[in-house]
Amino acid sequence: MDNSTTWNDNTSDAVNLLTLASQFKGQIDADVDFFESYFRPLYNEGKLLYHREIISPVDRRVLVKDPISGKIIDMIMMGSNNYLGFANDPEVKEKAKQAIDTQGLGMGGPMLLNGTSQLHRTVEERLAHFKGKEDCIILPSGYMTSLTWVTTLVSDSALLFFDEISHASVVDGIKLGRKTAFRFNHNDPADLEKMLKKYRDKDTKRDLWVTTQGVYSMNGELAPVKEISDVCEKYEAKYVIDDAHGTGVMGKGRGMAEEVGITHRLQYAMGTFSKAFSITGGFFAADKNTINFLRFFSRPYFFTASLSPVSMAVILACLDILERSTERVDKLHANIKFFYDCLDKAGIKYTRTGSAIVPVFPPTPESFRVLSQKLHENGLFVNPIEPPGVPKGGERFRVSLMATHTQKDIQDAVDILKSTYARYA
Repeated sequence: MDNSTTWNDNTSDAVNLLTLASQFKGQIDADVDFFESYFRPLYNEGKLLYHREIISPVDRRVLVKDPISGKIIDMIMMGSNNYLGFANDPEVKEKAKQAIDTQGLGMGGPMLLNGTSQLHRTVEERLAHFKGKEDCIILPSGYMTSLTWVTTLVSDSALLFFDEISHASVVDGIKLGRKTAFRFNHNDPADLEKMLKKYRDKDTKRDLWVTTQGVYSMNGELAPVKEISDVCEKYEAKYVIDDAHGTGVMGKGRGMAEEVGITHRLQYAMGTFSKAFSITGGFFAADKNTINFLRFFSRPYFFTASLSPVSMAVILACLDILERSTERVDKLHANIKFFYDCLDKAGIKYTRTGSAIVPVFPPTPESFRVLSQKLHENGLFVNPIEPPGVPKGGERFRVSLMATHTQKDIQDAVDILKSTYARYA
């Protein structure tokens, strides 16, 4: 019996559904009330620095509205994924303005129907070339990109193996698509190989899929993508790297596959525009047949309106700059190294990741929230990360470097960290 028949024609079933709904409503109301009782006092005391209002363009320094006092604070921005500084770049902004004049603000439909402009198609072609693939599909976010490939390409008979700290979008794609999936130990090719061998020995025909991030978003750690690629080739598994934080940052800007020299060994390339490209959206690049299949069978793709022509113009401008010169990528990595040197001299505990994300740890987990508040008051914008985002005791400040930071910005940021730690930890 379908849902419409149940609701309209069977009174007892309808009553049961309403009763069940009220039970759930009661539970969610209780959960909402409990969270509010926990959240509100902390927020009012300035101990939860989330949803801070930035009232200027995102650049090396930003103007932020203090959530407690309402005052406008000039802050060093070290919490943005705007790694190459494109978000406020004059050349990029000019291309966006031109797109508004020539293409308007939006397409008013999905790409499969009326949502593909000349700019969209150009981005697909350029980005596919940039990633060393034949074709490319564009989606409204990196999150939806993960949902797309997991729910559409991983068949019901296939097995998916994912790193235990993979992004939530992969986990949600597995749940939504009801896929059979297995976690392997973080950054452990040997554990992955053991699992792939077990299932390949049982079935030589079944599709096996593997996914990791290129750069892990919470701790900035690099995945051993070459070693994992080697294991995948040995057991004929398909490998997808979520290179959201590697694209524009690693290699000469093309990501982790370029960094370790395996671009042309990989069938697929995935990432986002919301980091180094400074605009929303995601992409999945592969051979033409796979991409065409996704265009017609991916529900997140054809049931969602396309990104605006303005977004496409921004992406093209960023690609122009990246393909013209590695200057910004080089400057970013020089800033990362300088930040390490400053932290070492200051005696501040951190993790040397090799990416633009640097976890900086408080002297003690107990001092974390006080330090979060005081760093904000002292003009340093960093992202406080605490459970459940990380395990208890793993509290840290997630610092992101940008190519536009000056050495003075970086030294000033470390000085603020050092003085705040000394006074309040």
